Amino acid sequence: MGHGRVRRLIASGLVGVFLASGMTGVTADAREREQTYTAGDKISRGLANVFLGFIEIPRNIHNTTAEDSILAGWTVGIGKGLGWMALRMLVGVYEVVTFPIEEPNHYAPVLEPGFVWDAPGPRVK
Repeated sequence: MGHGRVRRLIASGLVGVFLASGMTGVTADAREREQTYTAGDKISRGLANVFLGFIEIPRNIHNTTAEDSILAGWTVGIGKGLGWMALRMLVGVYEVVTFPIEEPNHYAPVLEPGFVWDAPGPRVK
Protein backbone atom coordinates (compact mmCIF):
# COMPACT_ATOMS: atom_id res chain seq x y z
CA MET A 1 0.00 0.00 0.00
CA GLY A 2 1.53 3.35 -1.05
CA HIS A 3 1.90 6.37 1.20
CA GLY A 4 -0.64 8.32 -0.85
CA ARG A 5 -3.26 5.63 -0.43
CA VAL A 6 -2.66 5.44 3.34
CA ARG A 7 -3.01 9.22 3.62
CA ARG A 8 -6.25 9.17 1.66
CA LEU A 9 -7.56 6.34 3.84
CA ILE A 10 -6.71 8.23 7.05
CA ALA A 11 -8.19 11.46 5.69
CA SER A 12 -11.38 9.64 4.68
CA GLY A 13 -11.65 8.11 8.15
CA LEU A 14 -11.22 11.49 9.84
CA VAL A 15 -13.84 13.06 7.58
CA GLY A 16 -16.19 10.23 8.51
CA VAL A 17 -15.58 10.86 12.22
CA PHE A 18 -16.26 14.57 11.82
CA LEU A 19 -19.45 13.92 9.85
CA ALA A 20 -20.69 11.29 12.30
CA SER A 21 -19.97 13.46 15.31
CA GLY A 22 -21.60 16.45 13.61
CA MET A 23 -24.76 14.47 12.99
CA THR A 24 -25.03 13.49 16.64
CA GLY A 25 -23.95 16.95 17.81
CA VAL A 26 -27.07 18.56 16.32
CA THR A 27 -29.28 16.87 18.89
CA ALA A 28 -26.72 16.52 21.68
CA ASP A 29 -28.47 19.03 23.97
CA ALA A 30 -31.82 17.29 23.60
CA ARG A 31 -30.25 13.87 24.16
CA GLU A 32 -28.48 15.06 27.31
CA ARG A 33 -31.76 16.37 28.71
CA GLU A 34 -33.60 13.15 27.84
CA GLN A 35 -30.65 10.89 28.67
CA THR A 36 -31.20 8.73 25.58
CA TYR A 37 -28.25 7.58 23.52
CA THR A 38 -27.77 5.04 20.75
CA ALA A 39 -25.00 2.72 19.61
CA GLY A 40 -24.26 5.29 16.88
CA ASP A 41 -23.73 7.96 19.53
CA LYS A 42 -21.39 5.67 21.42
CA ILE A 43 -19.21 4.78 18.42
CA SER A 44 -19.06 8.37 17.14
CA ARG A 45 -18.00 9.56 20.63
CA GLY A 46 -15.42 6.80 20.77
CA LEU A 47 -13.92 7.56 17.35
CA ALA A 48 -13.87 11.29 18.03
CA ASN A 49 -12.15 10.75 21.37
CA VAL A 50 -9.55 8.38 19.90
CA PHE A 51 -8.64 10.73 17.05
CA LEU A 52 -9.15 14.10 18.78
CA GLY A 53 -8.13 13.37 22.37
CA PHE A 54 -4.97 15.45 21.84
CA ILE A 55 -7.17 18.58 22.08
CA GLU A 56 -7.12 18.05 25.85
CA ILE A 57 -3.53 19.42 25.96
CA PRO A 58 -4.18 22.97 24.67
CA ARG A 59 -7.56 23.04 26.43
CA ASN A 60 -5.98 22.26 29.80
CA ILE A 61 -3.14 24.72 29.19
CA HIS A 62 -5.78 27.40 28.52
CA ASN A 63 -7.99 26.48 31.48
CA THR A 64 -5.08 26.27 33.93
CA THR A 65 -3.66 29.58 32.71
CA ALA A 66 -7.07 31.24 33.13
CA GLU A 67 -7.52 29.78 36.63
CA ASP A 68 -3.97 30.28 37.92
CA SER A 69 -1.09 31.75 35.91
CA ILE A 70 0.76 31.37 32.64
CA LEU A 71 3.55 29.44 34.38
CA ALA A 72 1.02 27.01 35.85
CA GLY A 73 -0.67 26.74 32.45
CA TRP A 74 2.54 25.69 30.72
CA THR A 75 3.58 23.26 33.46
CA VAL A 76 0.57 21.92 35.35
CA GLY A 77 -1.72 22.45 32.35
CA ILE A 78 0.49 20.35 30.08
CA GLY A 79 0.57 17.58 32.69
CA LYS A 80 -3.19 17.69 33.16
CA GLY A 81 -3.70 17.77 29.40
CA LEU A 82 -1.51 14.73 28.84
CA GLY A 83 -3.37 12.83 31.56
CA TRP A 84 -6.82 13.76 30.24
CA MET A 85 -5.70 13.03 26.67
CA ALA A 86 -4.61 9.51 27.65
CA LEU A 87 -7.83 8.94 29.58
CA ARG A 88 -10.05 10.30 26.80
CA MET A 89 -8.29 8.20 24.16
CA LEU A 90 -8.55 5.03 26.27
CA VAL A 91 -12.23 5.69 26.93
CA GLY A 92 -12.62 6.24 23.18
CA VAL A 93 -11.11 2.83 22.47
CA TYR A 94 -13.44 1.31 25.08
CA GLU A 95 -16.47 2.96 23.47
CA VAL A 96 -15.48 1.84 19.96
CA VAL A 97 -14.89 -1.76 21.05
CA THR A 98 -18.08 -1.97 23.14
CA PHE A 99 -20.42 0.19 21.03
CA PRO A 100 -22.99 -2.60 20.44
CA ILE A 101 -23.29 -3.16 24.21
CA GLU A 102 -25.74 -0.89 26.05
CA GLU A 103 -23.49 -0.40 29.07
CA PRO A 104 -23.00 1.99 30.78
CA ASN A 105 -26.56 3.13 31.29
CA HIS A 106 -27.96 2.71 27.76
CA TYR A 107 -24.95 4.02 25.80
CA ALA A 108 -24.38 7.03 28.09
CA PRO A 109 -20.95 8.68 27.93
CA VAL A 110 -18.30 7.41 30.34
CA LEU A 111 -16.67 10.87 30.39
CA GLU A 112 -18.51 14.16 30.64
CA PRO A 113 -18.44 15.93 28.30
CA GLY A 114 -18.79 13.10 25.82
CA PHE A 115 -16.86 15.01 23.16
CA VAL A 116 -13.68 16.97 23.81
CA TRP A 117 -15.15 20.17 22.34
CA ASP A 118 -18.44 20.17 24.29
CA ALA A 119 -17.38 21.97 27.48
CA PRO A 120 -14.45 23.80 29.03
CA GLY A 121 -13.33 20.93 31.24
CA PRO A 122 -13.69 17.15 31.61
CA ARG A 123 -15.26 15.29 34.52
CA VAL A 124 -15.43 11.53 35.13
CA LYS A 125 -18.94 10.29 35.87
